[in-house]
Amino acid sequence: MNPTMNVSPTRALQTEAEACGYIIDLIYESCGIRLHKGKEALIQARLGKRMRHLGYSDLAGYCEFLRTGADDAEMERVVDSLTTNFTSFLREESHFKFLVDEALPGLLSAGSRRIRLWSAASSSGEEPYSIAFYLGDRHPAEQGWDWRVTASDISTKVLAKARQGIYAEERLRALPHEWLRKYFQRGTGDWSGHFRVKAGILERVAFQQINLIAPYSHPEPFQVIFCRNVMIYFDRPTQEQLVRQLCRYLVPHGYLLIGHSESLNGLDVPLRCLSPSIYQSSAG
Repeated sequence: MNPTMNVSPTRALQTEAEACGYIIDLIYESCGIRLHKGKEALIQARLGKRMRHLGYSDLAGYCEFLRTGADDAEMERVVDSLTTNFTSFLREESHFKFLVDEALPGLLSAGSRRIRLWSAASSSGEEPYSIAFYLGDRHPAEQGWDWRVTASDISTKVLAKARQGIYAEERLRALPHEWLRKYFQRGTGDWSGHFRVKAGILERVAFQQINLIAPYSHPEPFQVIFCRNVMIYFDRPTQEQLVRQLCRYLVPHGYLLIGHSESLNGLDVPLRCLSPSIYQSSAG
């Protein structure tokens, strides 16, 4: 996974600038995210704890270790540290309403009660659980609805948190109060002030690690894929590669939802724009 740099492979990294360049190249080649110049302070802050744990006083020494002696687990820790992004429950809520009000009613054939969705950049779980709460309200399992949410992220650290489904009370302020009773268990004792997603939801959301620019596969296609606030970190060729791969896993006329600050304009992809951030597969 070590990237090719403008540094001789036999010469040690000597400066902090070379070390930052190494990290920037490593993240880009491993997951397509470009940390632009000016992110040196962020790199130092995010990796500082790990550097101190291993006894490195500067970034150049730590990067030389990454380049010459680190195993895959250490490389994974670097990716985890530098690719964790902000998320929240019901972020860009219009997408969840579109999902249940327009997308699924138009895609489900008469009598069909099978729904498969993918949260492709799930982070610590707020997005896929938000999807699940909407589905639980509109398509309750007790009425025979068979829905599942696949949730993926490149970071094993945030996936571990997402699988637990435990959140501090202040993280849940955007949710309707009745959802706290319906979909969460209130913590007591040491867990006072925290809530855990109930088993009925947990068992319908499956988390897995996926690098969106590496080869991956799914056993079946999805009616709707959420891939929001991810492409802003990629250059245009990587965005096109990413979206074309996502489209392979959409049902005919399925939907791809992206972040409100993102756009697919100018990309050669088999999608048509219905409204900003909402795209529909043109393959059928």
